[in-house]
Amino acid sequence: MEILEALTCDEIKIVNEIMDLCKRRGIKSYIVGGAVRDAILGNKVKDIDICLEEDPKVILDELQKLKCCQYHSEFQTAFLVFENGVNIDLIRCRKEYYFIDGALPRISPSRIYEDLYRRDFTVNALAYDIEKKCIIDVCGGIQDLKNRVLRKIHPNSYNEDPTRIFRAIKYAVRYKFSLKDKDEIKKCVEKGVFSLISNDRIVKEIYLLCCEENWKENIYLCNDLKIFDVDERLLKIELEEENQDKRYSCTSRVDMRILKLFYSMRDRKYRSILAENSILNKELRSAIECSNEDSHEAADLIMGTMDNYRLYTILRKMDDYELVLLSWNSKLNYKIYNYIYNLRDYRPSLSGKYIASKGVKDGKSIGRILRSIMKIELNSGIDYGQKYLTENLGENM
Repeated sequence: MEILEALTCDEIKIVNEIMDLCKRRGIKSYIVGGAVRDAILGNKVKDIDICLEEDPKVILDELQKLKCCQYHSEFQTAFLVFENGVNIDLIRCRKEYYFIDGALPRISPSRIYEDLYRRDFTVNALAYDIEKKCIIDVCGGIQDLKNRVLRKIHPNSYNEDPTRIFRAIKYAVRYKFSLKDKDEIKKCVEKGVFSLISNDRIVKEIYLLCCEENWKENIYLCNDLKIFDVDERLLKIELEEENQDKRYSCTSRVDMRILKLFYSMRDRKYRSILAENSILNKELRSAIECSNEDSHEAADLIMGTMDNYRLYTILRKMDDYELVLLSWNSKLNYKIYNYIYNLRDYRPSLSGKYIASKGVKDGKSIGRILRSIMKIELNSGIDYGQKYLTENLGENM
């Protein structure tokens, strides 16, 4: 198959330029991984990774119309952005050694066959020889693509790198592949394989699952594999993502999905993992942590609130993430929506500066007047500040 036919004209031009530079130096160059897989499947190629059997830095200075280059000497990789908008990852072929299960591997330079063998699944262990215009398939990946099967390469794959379990879920759902290693994954999960890796590595993969179009299917499969204990009934509550930005200005679509996953979780282990990591933003983690600690206390307080003023004073201390979590409680959502649509943007009809200009100099008195005005206005919906001040000014002088 001619893989380059799946690329745009601009992408082909850059790929051929890289191939020509490598050819003049006797360096083998290959398109690898997802680009080959997606081209064979007839899908749009999103990311182009080119593997070289040499350090990419030897050709960087000669690339034409290069807008930006980020070179990493430790891994001998380079991320390239060209003036025509094409992005390319240049990677040196490498092999990996896992001395301890769950630890990050040690790497060393290699040839293309060793590079392909280090990869996670057979369908990702495909390379396209740019010069010879042929596909290299050392693990039966093409046949697995035809059969729509996702299969690991290494016997100890999921123990070596437990994050491959999350990637298996992502690819199986995205491409509607059957998961060949399903029973093995269940056994690994049962044995506690995720205890071998950090919270950050786990959360990074969960975040990527939630970035997918069919993110709920990813979570259902995690549930089926006993990774999570999720109440699927709660997960099915619609997020109304089209309207969320209007209500909650600080939340992204993926953050909303993370919150929904957290809200649906029954097991405390993963609820804690979502709070204790450095991957999610600080505000999101804080809301999750607060919900872990005192969600029932907050819910009871709001439930017992009977007037708008009290509701306003409680909820204005909460950020958007906390409000989102509370809004999914069917007993509270009408109060949360009342706050968001009717109360959150409220400002008293009189300012402290104006009250001081009328002769009230004591700060405590000004605060007491403002609270009284706010209580009346929030509970009645009427601008009452001027009338209140006129009727009560003598008492507050």
